[in-house]
Order: sequence, then C-alpha cells, then structure tokens
Amino acid sequence: MVLFRGGLDAARRVLEQHFGHPRFRIHQLKVLGPLLSGRNVLAVLPTGAGKSLCYQVPALLGDGLTLVVSPLISLMQDQVGALRRRGIAAAYVNSQLDAKQRRVVLDAGVNGQLSLLYCAPERLASLTRRLRAADTRLSLFAIDEAHCISEWGNEFRPVYRRLGVFRSLLGGPPTIALTGSATPAARSDILRVLRIPDAEVVVTSFDRPNLAFLTKQVGDDRERFALIRARVRSAAGASLIYTPTRRLTELVTRALLRTSIRAAPYHAGLSAGIRRRVLRAFLSNQVNVIVATSAFGMGRASDCLVLWRREDFSWGNIAPAMRRYIETRQCRRRMLLEYFGERCGDCTGCDVCDSRHR
Repeated sequence: MVLFRGGLDAARRVLEQHFGHPRFRIHQLKVLGPLLSGRNVLAVLPTGAGKSLCYQVPALLGDGLTLVVSPLISLMQDQVGALRRRGIAAAYVNSQLDAKQRRVVLDAGVNGQLSLLYCAPERLASLTRRLRAADTRLSLFAIDEAHCISEWGNEFRPVYRRLGVFRSLLGGPPTIALTGSATPAARSDILRVLRIPDAEVVVTSFDRPNLAFLTKQVGDDRERFALIRARVRSAAGASLIYTPTRRLTELVTRALLRTSIRAAPYHAGLSAGIRRRVLRAFLSNQVNVIVATSAFGMGRASDCLVLWRREDFSWGNIAPAMRRYIETRQCRRRMLLEYFGERCGDCTGCDVCDSRHR
C-alpha cells in the first residue's frame, strides 16, 4: 500500500510550491527517504534545521490525516497560522479553544477537511477516542519535542509516556518523532515508549560551532545579578537569561527593568498571546533581553555562560552531569558531546580551551 504519493520527487515539488524552498537539506533527505517509504523515524536535529518540514511535507502527500503532538501551544499556533497563510488546511486543538471551537476543528479533522491537526498531549486521549469512533485514517503520527518522553516525561508532560499506547489505538500509523537533543539512552527510551524499536534513527552532530561554553563562580546572588546586568549592558546583540523557575524569571525581569534594560519574561505560565507578543518584540529588537525558563529555544551565535555558586548544588534537581560540567577543568565542548555519545574534534569555543572566553 502506497502511503505517500510520489516519493522524494513529489516531496521536492511540494517543498517548492507550498513552502518556497528550492531544495531539501541533507539531513532532511535522510529523514524523508525512509519516512516516505513507510518506515518510522526518530530524527534528532538541531534548532533551526527545519524539523517541521519533515512532517509538514509528507502530510501533503498522504491519503489521510497527519496528527502532530506538540507540547508548546505558542509554537503550535504559529505553525498552524503559517500553514494556513500558505493555503494548507491545518488546525489545532488545545486549552485555548472553547468546547464549540474544539467541536468545529474535530469535525473538520474526521471529515477529511484537514491535512494537519495539531494537538496538545493532554488532549490526545479524547482525540484518539473521537478519531477511532469516526474510523479516521492517519497517514502520519508526528511527535514534536520527543525528548519529553524520556527526560521530562514524568514531570513536564506525563502523558508523553503513554504515546505508544495511543499510537497503537490509532492503528500504528507511520510515525516520526523529532527532538533537538537526546542522549543514546534517551533515544532508546523514546523508541521503546513509542513501540517503534526498528525505526530509522537520524542523528546530526550535537556540536554547535556558533556557541561558546563558559562558567563563572559567584559569591552570592547579588554578585550574580550584577554580572548579568553588566554583561547585558555590554552585549553587542540580544541576550537570553535562563532561570530555573517561573518566579525567578519574573523577579529577574523586574530587576532589569528597574535598571532601564528592556527585558521581558517568557515561560509556560504566560498566556499564548503574551508569549507571541514577547517573541515578536524580541525578534524585532523592541526588547533586548528575554528572561526565560527552558521553554525558550536558542539558535543564534552566543556565549553560553553559567553563573553559579556552591549553594546552588543544594537544589534537589541538579544532575550530577551538570555539576561535572560546571566544575571541570577539561574542555566543556568535549564533555557536552561525550554526554550525547559523540566525539569532539577541535574545540571551537569554551573558557577552558580559549583564553578569549575567560
């Protein structure tokens, strides 16, 4: 049975006609080749690599609905908006919709009026029941941010641990799981949970030459904030400040604003509308600094500086690998790559190897 019409040749036409790109990147072809032939795929690709095209293009070649599971409401909404502007029938189901709006979207999905349907993982159980009741055929099951299955599954998105069950209930459609980073152990866990042990695994290098890795010990939080403020003021470009909690995100933002630094918070506790406005302001240089939890991605050339003090290790969720990274006197880039099962060539930037970053 042909699941995706026309193979790679048809995919290239879709890419150019609907998305305006003349060709795929090499790693996208490595994903699409097996996927279009009906194989399951786990794709570990960096931020900015075009992961979304790896399921959006096949969605336009399939005979059924493509169901995309995404934990980030703002990105889900942005993708659906972009697809609609290109004339592609797409919709989402999440907590931002009321009951009537959800019914309209689900009716469109089961009646064959949509090519792509995005859903938050917490909506997947009820959506699965609806799709099964309507005998809706899935041509593709896509899981974005698949690292949530292993690394954050028990706290951040518990339902991710049940994705394999839902996949079976939906008839075991061709599946693509995508993430920006996953250790060998995490990759094995993802395949096990999704029940796709024979999937094609496509992994690009985890080395990010655009990033330099640094750490600096501080005596207390006052010194830490003073260093943050000084670094932000002297930065030639934009700055991202990561904090471990939403509360600290808000507190650091307010402290920066009091010193006349244009800053804004970004975390999962903010509404989707606020997050979209913050992101747009940041990309248009109206805001110089984003203070965020790990809900905000980073893909540009940057110095990645960890400011730490001994008392930080009393937090119960500090991984031993993170402590080794902070305290090491060896190449930080090599340590990061070895964590992901990869060997490091020449270091292109860390404070251990390069005096310019000390």
